[in-house]
Formats: sequence, C-alpha cells, structure tokens
Amino acid sequence: MQTVTTPFRLSGYRDRHPSYTKGFEGWRGSSPELGEMSVLYPVRNAEDEVRSIAQGENIPTAVYDAKGLHVQAGLLMPTLNRGTLRVGEDEVAMSRNRLGVTDQARALHLTHGGDTYRLWAVNRLQYALARDPSGARPGATVRVEQSGKGTMSAMKSGRLYLAFTIEGVADPTDIALAVLFSGVDRSTLTPGGSVRAFFARGRDQAVELGTGL
Repeated sequence: MQTVTTPFRLSGYRDRHPSYTKGFEGWRGSSPELGEMSVLYPVRNAEDEVRSIAQGENIPTAVYDAKGLHVQAGLLMPTLNRGTLRVGEDEVAMSRNRLGVTDQARALHLTHGGDTYRLWAVNRLQYALARDPSGARPGATVRVEQSGKGTMSAMKSGRLYLAFTIEGVADPTDIALAVLFSGVDRSTLTPGGSVRAFFARGRDQAVELGTGL
C-alpha cells in the first residue's frame, strides 16, 4: 500500500455546469506520493440530492451524498445532515453528537472496514481527520487549512488553495476522505454552525410535516 507523509496543496477552481447556474466548484492538484486528485461539487442526480466526489490517480473514489428538502434550497455542497458516504463500493458508517460542547465532542465519527476516524473543525477554514491506531498499526492525522474565504471570484481565479499536512503515515483512503470533506459543508462541527443547524432542522421538520413528506 502506498503511504503519504509529504505535505501537498489543492487549488480552487470553477467550471461550467449544465444545469446549475453557479457552475461547478472544487479543488484539484497533486501529491508527490499519490499523483493527481480532485474534489468536485455540486453534482446533482435529483432535485433533492446533492453530491461531492473525490477521485484521483491513486486514491479510492469517495462520494458524499445529502438528500432532503434542505437540499432543494440550492445548496452548493452537501451537508452533514442526512448524508451518506461511500469509499469505492463500501458504505462508511457515520455518527456525531450534535449537542457536543467542544470541538472533539462535536466530531464526526467514521468507520470504514477495520478503521475508525474522527473529523473535527478547528475553525471555519481548518479541519482535521484522524485515523485511530489499530493493533500494531499506528494512527495518522491529516490537517487541512484553506488559504482564505471561498468567494466566487477567488475560486474562479485559482488564488485559493487547501494545504494538507500529515502527522504520521497516511494511506490513500485517509487522503481520499480528507480531500472529500473539503467538498462537504462542515459548519455544523463549529460552535456557531451547530446552533444554526439546530434551528434549521426544526424548520425543515415543520415543512416536511406540512407537506406530508
């Protein structure tokens, strides 16, 4: 299995979208060990579904989907609410404590095969993905920092970038997951985002009850 220890960057970009007027957004670049990779969003297969896709030369394809009425509002990227995640053909189990007080308490917990992960927000522009140690296999942490706010003009110009740094030795699945979550709305992992999401869930549930969905 290939391993990753060298820092790398992905640059922001925008492209045309056949049915979404704001176009595609995403990040693309290369790792010295794993070659070219990218994440793309929003990919829409239905009115109430939005998807992000991470793929590359030497990483497994990872796909994150979100479905529901909240998606119909024109979300640019899927949210952690009502999401499903797949790496290759395997579904990844996800859980989180929405009432957690600290960054770690609010972390998203992932289980893929025999590996367990934690994804947490450092702030709105930084996040980290940690794979827990398992048996004789040590853990690894991938830290991601965005260089600035993702405005439309900044993404289109390519000025924005994501900086990936690795603590320990990461593998291609670790990197695929870390890259994918750059295309997922992680705001609910932050203190302010979790409060806003609480009220938004109540509003969405009221709408669903009213429409009978």
